[in-house]
Amino acid sequence: MDESVVFVMRFNPGSDATPVFQKYLIPYDPQKTVLDTLQYIYEHVDRSLAFRGACQSGVCGVCGVKLNGKPCLACATYMARKMKIEPLSGHKVIRDLVVDYNGEKR
Repeated sequence: MDESVVFVMRFNPGSDATPVFQKYLIPYDPQKTVLDTLQYIYEHVDRSLAFRGACQSGVCGVCGVKLNGKPCLACATYMARKMKIEPLSGHKVIRDLVVDYNGEKR
C-alpha cells in the first residue's frame, strides 16, 4: 500500500505544557484533500484529533491550517506524501488544529 506520512501538531492548552507532533501513516491518494486526510485520521486512527471543516469547497475558511509551513485551506488543498499540519499562526489554539478566529490575534 502507498502511504503518506503525516505529522499533526497536538496541543491542549488546558493540560499540555508544549505542543508535540504526532506521526500518522495513512493511505496515500493524490485525489484526497488535507481535510480528507484529517477525517481519515479521526475516523480510523485517532478519535481524539481536533480540527474543523464546514463547506468543503474553499469558501468559508474554517478549515485553515498550515501545511508544510504555508497557510492553506484543508478542503481545497490536495494531500502530499509527507505532510506537517499545524494550526494557523496568529490565533490562540483551542485544541490541536482548532483556533479561536474571534479572539485576539497573537
